[in-house]
Amino acid sequence: MQVHITNLHGQDSKSTAQRAQNMVTEIATKQLDFNEMGLYFYPVKSDSPDKLSGRLDGIISALNPGDVVILQTPTWNGTHYEHRLLDKIRGYSDVKIIAFIHDVEAWMFEGMEFVLDEYIKVYNRCDLVISPTEKMTARLRKHGLTVKKVINQEFWDHPVAVDTATFPPFNRVVNFIGRGKKFDFVKNWSAADVKLILTDTDTGWGAGKNIEFIGYQNDADLVSRMHRTGGFGLLWSENPLWSEYMKLNVSYKLSTYLAAGIPVIVEPDTPQADTILAKKLGLVVNSLDEAVEQVKQMTPADYQEMVVAVEHFAQLIRGGYFTKRLLTQAVFDLFYD
Repeated sequence: MQVHITNLHGQDSKSTAQRAQNMVTEIATKQLDFNEMGLYFYPVKSDSPDKLSGRLDGIISALNPGDVVILQTPTWNGTHYEHRLLDKIRGYSDVKIIAFIHDVEAWMFEGMEFVLDEYIKVYNRCDLVISPTEKMTARLRKHGLTVKKVINQEFWDHPVAVDTATFPPFNRVVNFIGRGKKFDFVKNWSAADVKLILTDTDTGWGAGKNIEFIGYQNDADLVSRMHRTGGFGLLWSENPLWSEYMKLNVSYKLSTYLAAGIPVIVEPDTPQADTILAKKLGLVVNSLDEAVEQVKQMTPADYQEMVVAVEHFAQLIRGGYFTKRLLTQAVFDLFYD
């Protein structure tokens, strides 16, 4: 039996969706001996039925009866593409399929609810589903998910090299990976005693604010910079749609902060909030004002206790252990009734 895993290519190099799939596949192929089924992001409607059929035949060319296929979804090529891919896979006898749900498009973007039913149909064609969180699983069940075997992810990994000879320093700064265009709340940052460090460029709205603009950073440089700068990593949104979605999904941004070795700031509805509190990985607050106040009141000793706890936890994230455990558990559960 060979385990195969689909992997997305062809999106922008800054795409978090592609980065997450590539990361999972690298761990799966290099450490668990899975086989990559590479697929590309492209305008599927440009394919004739015969051309799409041939393209999919190439993707699954290494598949044999009795194998396991992990479909990382969404492929971002649409549900028609995913259904046709499943048709091809189901053409082989005794093949088992795992849907690894990274995101649910219907709940990410305005006006996309119409695709939900088709995605539920994709998931229900699989033998096991990896869902981001318990909250996501419950909502999917409410909307028609019937697959009996479901396991929850809870955390992303983030393999990256970090200089662990020193801990992040205690500084009253808040790091935020995001841009003002998408996360409008940063434009209202008014804390004089706590600096906001933002991966954006200043187009004028930052004048007079305690904000440092560092622009886009590649992954390794960003993690290294946050490790050297210290402070906290902020996971936040005040956009109603995105705030609601953040209650359901697993944030890649959260694991980026933890991989850098810095404590995090999250809301109580964040799915990982209980773990963050229990393992002293950061602050759980109800508002940005509360976050700023807690950072202002933080002592070096309190911060040191947190970064020690974060460094302990980060070894799992940097080492890919959440992914290895998740994929191994998924395959195990397929065959262990």
